[in-house]
Amino acid sequence: MEYISPNTPVTIEGLTSRPELNGARGVVREYAPSRQRYRVETVASDGTSTEMYVRPENAPATATATATTTETTTTTTTETTMETAMEEIVPNADAEAAPIEDIKDTETLLKEFFKDVSEATRDAEVERILSCFRLNPYEFLNVRFDCEMKEIPRSYRKISLLVHPDKCANKDAKAAFDALGQAQKLLLNEDFKRALDFNLQQAKDEVLQTWRKEARDDVALRVKYQGNKEGMLEDFSKTDEFHERWKFAARKYIVDLEWRRRKLALRIKGEEKRVTEEEKVEAAQRRKEALERKEWEREDRREERVSGWRDFMKGAKTKKQKVQGVKMPTLKMEVNEKDKKAVTLERDRVLRPDEVKRAF
Repeated sequence: MEYISPNTPVTIEGLTSRPELNGARGVVREYAPSRQRYRVETVASDGTSTEMYVRPENAPATATATATTTETTTTTTTETTMETAMEEIVPNADAEAAPIEDIKDTETLLKEFFKDVSEATRDAEVERILSCFRLNPYEFLNVRFDCEMKEIPRSYRKISLLVHPDKCANKDAKAAFDALGQAQKLLLNEDFKRALDFNLQQAKDEVLQTWRKEARDDVALRVKYQGNKEGMLEDFSKTDEFHERWKFAARKYIVDLEWRRRKLALRIKGEEKRVTEEEKVEAAQRRKEALERKEWEREDRREERVSGWRDFMKGAKTKKQKVQGVKMPTLKMEVNEKDKKAVTLERDRVLRPDEVKRAF
């Protein structure tokens, strides 16, 4: 790639983000090594100047400048120019990087930045989102559980630009993007966030309680903080180790709650099904009884019952008349000699005066 020295006239071409600037003429001011682009100043027809950072391939030197440089340059000056150029491209390691000036078109800067992001980074972010714990939206947005509310939309905008289906070629980009949007929607819901934060606080208390037991036996830690328990707790709460412990404890706590909730929902569903079936049986029984009552009260059925009763009574009288001419046999009772003697004594006994009054 040919180095373009400062104050060299160039022509802008090949821009995709701002095609209206293609064909415009400008002047190279300097080369920014930290951004690997030239800072070019263009002047519009109304006299206003615009500065932008463009790649070397988008700012070739004009034909006039190239011809003039070719005719007047000698071998010595060429070597000197290349050495100077290399010094500008590869700055001293101890020197500070050139300050990045404010860009007027922020959207253009964002587009160029995310265009240079590797597809591997986008694929890794998609896989991270799809492997997150589904019951904790904080993990999808990759923020701390105790973050401020303003961090949620900020993180969503940052990650959504990486996994947007129009920018990411991964086949699961749409699923990751939808999951990210659902996570932000849930966290912006105050009732859901309040319930989730309560569960996360319970898991956090459990982690801190476990850590206090461990720190009680850690002599080196107590000596380092000189027995300052509040200082130890505050520093531990800021570490990545604490957040990892908190994340896994929260997963266990939320899974237990979800399991109990689903079991309860299943029991309620079974109870509702049983009550519904009983109501159906009772309704069928009531319909059956109402139909039987209606059939019983019909006029023709009542006449059939009366006629049947009359016929039955006639048949009963006929049978009774036939039975009256037959003498039923008497059964002979077997009397024990002992009982017979007791009956005889009772019959022959003379009654006392009080028994006579009682008898009459």
